[in-house]
Amino acid sequence: TPTRIQSLDQFRGYSVAGMFVVNFLGGLAVTHHVLKHNGTHFGLADSIMPSFIFACGYSYRMSFLKRLDDIGPAATCWRFISRSLGLILLSLMLFGFNDEIKKWSELSPAGGLNFALQLLKANLWEVLAIIGACQILIMPLVSKSALVRIGGFIGFGVLHVLITWWFNYDFVYGRPNWLDELLGTSGKRAWDGGFFGLLAWSQMMLAGTLAYDIIQRHASPGAVLRLGSWGVVLMLLGYGFSCLTRLYDLPGNAAGTQQEAVDAGSDATSVSEPLKDSPVMPDWSQATGRNWTDLLAEAPFVPPPKVEQRAINFWMMDKRLPTASFVLFSTGFAMAVYGLFVWVCDIGGWTLGLFRTFGQNPLAAYVIHHFVESAIHDIVPKDSSAAWATLGMCVAFGITYMFVRFLEKRGLYLRL
Repeated sequence: TPTRIQSLDQFRGYSVAGMFVVNFLGGLAVTHHVLKHNGTHFGLADSIMPSFIFACGYSYRMSFLKRLDDIGPAATCWRFISRSLGLILLSLMLFGFNDEIKKWSELSPAGGLNFALQLLKANLWEVLAIIGACQILIMPLVSKSALVRIGGFIGFGVLHVLITWWFNYDFVYGRPNWLDELLGTSGKRAWDGGFFGLLAWSQMMLAGTLAYDIIQRHASPGAVLRLGSWGVVLMLLGYGFSCLTRLYDLPGNAAGTQQEAVDAGSDATSVSEPLKDSPVMPDWSQATGRNWTDLLAEAPFVPPPKVEQRAINFWMMDKRLPTASFVLFSTGFAMAVYGLFVWVCDIGGWTLGLFRTFGQNPLAAYVIHHFVESAIHDIVPKDSSAAWATLGMCVAFGITYMFVRFLEKRGLYLRL
């Protein structure tokens, strides 16, 4: 058995545990907005999936380089392609097609093509499928130098912004656009970026490969400093981009926040439609005559004003697209938090058994939690009290841990 990297196992276990908590509580009315995916600002729930993909990038480069030395380039690429396709298939079997064919007549060539296009646009992209597709997308880069991968990180980000300005914002949110008209998928909304969101998620995975380089090249104290420093730089860049959201301020003195509309059961985007004519390209004249402090966005974890005061736009920290500000801030957040795990685990020698169990067997934990959560949700309605929601979450979490711990004790690990 190869030597485990304690910080990576613990960080991955933390991400998996966090995913269980926010997945269970996210849909309940009583849950605080910090533990929800809000679509307008960054919350703790929004940090979990980027952290998990960041950890996947770290282990991806580590495993890829080892396989290159052992079996050569062709066999290594095929191994990871087949593994990635397996993840996509597993995701599809876990979550289904998010659509159904209700009549035999719908199995016509035209109906089948439309079903497949809607699957590719939106319905396929759960976290395991995203990880599998991103591994294939960055495969030409994963063994290259740090400079090449940094170029890939920047290139993917620029390309995602450009296509979002061109058509992808409307494509994801189901607004009229030329691509939906061409494909026949008009009105269909996507989540987690849909098909083109893979560019953004791949940035986070590439950042994980760079974290691997930092750990390999520097002693632990130096690695902590570099991970923390780069994490802060990326978070500041993300926040800086989010300040462009102030150029979408609207006249009005209505009180409250957009989060109130979400808590009341409305999609944050639906309550402000039609969205701003150009949600990606701001009106720069809106900065004229304003003090620089008036152009600072709300801090992360703080909801923006309600939609009567600010139009929904691309520069918000939005996981659903995901936006450039979200990608940069969440990637920096993941890198800085991982630096803390290196400090605590690799230097301090402190570990938590719960994180070890989940971190060494994340795929099994994820699959098991899906079925456990679905079962417990049947007795935890969306309008549950805080006490009942917390109890339900603890029960689901405990049952999941019990099953994964059972596998760990017997040396059983689910790997693709």
